[in-house]
Amino acid sequence: MLFELAFTLRMPAYKILQDLPYDELLGWFEYLESRPIGWREDLRTVYLLNAQGVKNPEKLFPALAKKNTSDNPTDSFVGSKLHHFLKNAKGGDAIL
Repeated sequence: MLFELAFTLRMPAYKILQDLPYDELLGWFEYLESRPIGWREDLRTVYLLNAQGVKNPEKLFPALAKKNTSDNPTDSFVGSKLHHFLKNAKGGDAIL
């Protein structure tokens, strides 16, 4: 994990150990546990695959398995009046 952090911050690992306070280092490790490096790119790809009709593309991306799903923009759509309207339309069963 230290080397991932060093790569992300573009700092040598020894500089991180020397200069970064221990509390901040633990904070970075916690952040990288919840949001692994590359999760944004994976999430964009999932959105593109969803738009093309691929079901459950999240299974392809282990970086998204740990990610909090509350950041998913479709969460606020599902259960909304528009979602209900579209689900009841002809062929609407294919909507989310």
